[in-house]
Amino acid sequence: MPTAVPAYSLVTPVYNEGERVFANLEAIAMVMRMLGPIELIAVNDGSNDQTRSEIERLRQRLPEIRALHLPHEGKGQALRVGARAATGEYVIFFDSDLDLPPEQILFFVALQRAHAADAVIGSKMHPDSTVHYPLRRRLYSWGYFLLTKLLFRLPVRDTQTGLKLVRRGLLVEALEHTEVKGFAMDLELLVRLVRLRARMVEAPVVVRYKEKFGGIGFGTVREILAETLAVWKRTR
Repeated sequence: MPTAVPAYSLVTPVYNEGERVFANLEAIAMVMRMLGPIELIAVNDGSNDQTRSEIERLRQRLPEIRALHLPHEGKGQALRVGARAATGEYVIFFDSDLDLPPEQILFFVALQRAHAADAVIGSKMHPDSTVHYPLRRRLYSWGYFLLTKLLFRLPVRDTQTGLKLVRRGLLVEALEHTEVKGFAMDLELLVRLVRLRARMVEAPVVVRYKEKFGGIGFGTVREILAETLAVWKRTR
């Protein structure tokens, strides 16, 4: 029998998640199964730990999970490659670290259906969001929000939350005009979606911050700022 085409494909970038990735991807897959035929694409962004072997171990149990193993080029490039490989009518971007509980995916699907939206964008700045972040991360988020509001005036308040749902046709078209390979690809994607007149809904999220090795340091912040200014120059 031919494999049913999924309505929703989920793309999750993975980098050095180690032993955690097995349980995290399994939890995401269990939620996706509630939506019908599953397509979960784990994009391994050149991890140098046991991430690859753990993903392949899970695929022995859940063969419907697809794995793409790339050289390390950045989260943005991982999302771009994963989206192009997706087959569903809608593509869900979801971070594999589970700072965002995966059950929220079902809420985003319900919002998309209720509003006939082209895109549902998670936002930590939404008044109904529940965010447990340390002070430094909150300051980063607010500073970046003010910067992007000044430069881009987008119809959503938060570009960087790791949960987005986008109609695949529009997503692929928007991605053709993006260049960023790092974290600011989310921003560039939203700018392009606005240019394509996508119907967007901003959605609240629950964020349960997990302290991870390395975290976001000043080097990463500088990189994001440089990418953001490059997006502004290309799109203004």
